[in-house]
Amino acid sequence: MNVPIVIAAYNRELTLSRLLSSLDKAHYSEPVTLIISIDGGGPESVKTVAREFDWKFGAKEVVERPEHLGLHRHILSCGSLAKQYDGIIMLEDDLYVSPWFYDYTLAALEFYKDCSSICGISLYSYRYNETALLPFMPLHDGSHTYFMQVPCSWGQALLKGHWCAFESWYVDHCDFDYIDDPALPPDVTNWTATSWKKHFFKYMVEQDKYFVYPFCSYTTNFGDQGQHQKGSNLYQVPIQLGNISQYVFLRFEKSLIKYDAWFELIPECLNRLSGGLFDFDFSVDLHGTKRRESYTGEYVVTSKECTSYISSFGRCMVPVEMNVINQVSGNDIYLVRIEQIEDYGTIDDYILERARNMENQMYYYPADTVNYSLFHRAKYKICNFYQQGQLIEGAFRETIRHSKSLYKSLCSHLTTLLRKMFDSLGICNGK
Repeated sequence: MNVPIVIAAYNRELTLSRLLSSLDKAHYSEPVTLIISIDGGGPESVKTVAREFDWKFGAKEVVERPEHLGLHRHILSCGSLAKQYDGIIMLEDDLYVSPWFYDYTLAALEFYKDCSSICGISLYSYRYNETALLPFMPLHDGSHTYFMQVPCSWGQALLKGHWCAFESWYVDHCDFDYIDDPALPPDVTNWTATSWKKHFFKYMVEQDKYFVYPFCSYTTNFGDQGQHQKGSNLYQVPIQLGNISQYVFLRFEKSLIKYDAWFELIPECLNRLSGGLFDFDFSVDLHGTKRRESYTGEYVVTSKECTSYISSFGRCMVPVEMNVINQVSGNDIYLVRIEQIEDYGTIDDYILERARNMENQMYYYPADTVNYSLFHRAKYKICNFYQQGQLIEGAFRETIRHSKSLYKSLCSHLTTLLRKMFDSLGICNGK
């Protein structure tokens, strides 16, 4: 299978050098072409890094774009290279790869190449739910992969057929911005219309497609500051260091680990894992991130507050789905009719408030009450110190203002007094 590595670069020579160094340390079972695509308008130093890099594992091609395309058009241009090969591995320049990323990618592409439900292979494994603003932990079934209706921009592999299908759809949908689209998570609808990933999201949801995700990541994201990134360490994850002699892949139709665009286990999988607990159509909203308009069916399993409920579950086991699967007793998760959900205001404010909630923090992060108590006490003191500092700064500025005013007043009075005195002396001398 001829699958080159395509790097999208622009104006960050240090991040490009770091990614290239990780590629240089990786293992390749066959010759592989490296294509470095550099968007126009960047510094000459990026081109120099690309030209001078010694690629020992096959052919190297440096594509220097004559004009500035911007991230959206540049990624689409890189993706279209898949039509010239069996497929491509696309990497943005702030990534770092596992030594075994290429072996995993070829094995996954080969296994899932004929599956019509798959539209790409992710090299990255999420540990953070971008919609809920909380950690993400997938259920594990003993295989090496699971499925999500979430496109991956932090290391992805696309076969020629995958890209051609998306490109054909995109031609008829590129002018839509999908603001407030109930079929998409709220954070995705807030992205700009120029986001290529936003369109890929919509494509996957509309066409019922999935990405294959590894349980252990084959890339990590440094989140360096760039054109569309302020800089963050939030997306750093452990990467696979050891070799896996034989990958265990499950057919899509056999797997029970499938997540939707909100990082929620799809109803069919939750029901089967729960032993057929539900004999009606329902939605899953365990993280409380879906709007009412996003629900399908009459019922929903949710963590949102409700006026009444049909049944309830606790929230002790992790990940959160395990509480429903094992029917843990408690009153944290509810099976309700959609109309029984209490008003929660705007979904964005609701999600942010939940992410900040101390009980949620204690559930999702491994720390006990004592540590959280100390943390919040320290946070309270810091806030107090900050407020006191603000007051002191304000008082200091006010003192300076009064001092300047007093100085001007004294100068004015003194000047007037001296003038009178000199005028008086002048009069006396004139006599």
